[in-house]
Amino acid sequence: MPRTVSRVALGTRGIDLTLITIAAPAERRRVGDKGPVVVVAANVHGDECTGVGAVLRLLPLLEATLLRGAVHLYPTLNPEGLERRSRKVPEDDQDLNRLFPGDAAGSPSERLAHAVWMDVCAHNPDLVIDLHTDAPASIPYALLDRATNLRHGHRGAVEGSARTIAASSGLTVLHEYPEDRYSRYRLDRSLTGAVLNRLQVPAVTIEAGPRLYLDTAAVDTTAQAVLGMLHALGMVEAEALPHPTRMHGGPWRRDSGPRASSTGVLVPRVAPGRLLAKGDLVAEVRALSGALLEEIHAEAEGFVVSLAERTHVVAGVPVCTYALRE
Repeated sequence: MPRTVSRVALGTRGIDLTLITIAAPAERRRVGDKGPVVVVAANVHGDECTGVGAVLRLLPLLEATLLRGAVHLYPTLNPEGLERRSRKVPEDDQDLNRLFPGDAAGSPSERLAHAVWMDVCAHNPDLVIDLHTDAPASIPYALLDRATNLRHGHRGAVEGSARTIAASSGLTVLHEYPEDRYSRYRLDRSLTGAVLNRLQVPAVTIEAGPRLYLDTAAVDTTAQAVLGMLHALGMVEAEALPHPTRMHGGPWRRDSGPRASSTGVLVPRVAPGRLLAKGDLVAEVRALSGALLEEIHAEAEGFVVSLAERTHVVAGVPVCTYALRE
């Protein structure tokens, strides 16, 4: 079956979202087996573009290999942000990924979130995958939300399903920040957080590549991670091979790294994805004269996920995103 391209109207704003649907053709399916429904979304942050390229890469691959079910792909959830190179929705400068399920009578960003949410829900998905980027110096990883609003027994089942699917991406799997910060940062109102907590459906965020342009390796990594998760649902044959940066052990959770206590030039001394012991050197802060102002050390065993996307730091700024044992 050829791809189906449709538009999701966003009310009076004059903006449509592109939706591309690929369903397994009848000749590849077992009789009576419709299979799972998966939503793949990209570019909810308009400056995070890897997912746009990954969706374009996935289209011919899914047309050729999808064995069962259907995949609904949104190349961008923030088309104005993509056009203007803006993380937030340019019309009102709000972070779309902290507003789900949105508000039909709210601000422009809340109305956009509501339109996206209603369309995603209409597909009755079995899995939602949201494609993001982290930083130029970062390992790619699969990120899992906290099911803060589910009963304990059901929470374990939904989180366990998401964890199994995420592991099939071939990437390092990280749990989100601890629950207090997860709620304080409003991550339960991210797209995947809302899907997990409101729809009670497994959801996975993929973080790969730099912002603002399509890095070929990051696009390939993201597309292969999506195919690996579809393989876990029996939708394609090929499974994802472990990515070279995949970190085993754990389970791991995302956390802020050690913070600078000086103002100066940040000089990283460790690459992302290398296991560190407590006290290992992570970075230095130096003056423009070259004088050493500070050494910054790991505060616990773990590894750097991504280095801060900055050269000049001030006191109190984290120098990296860090992974700790859960």
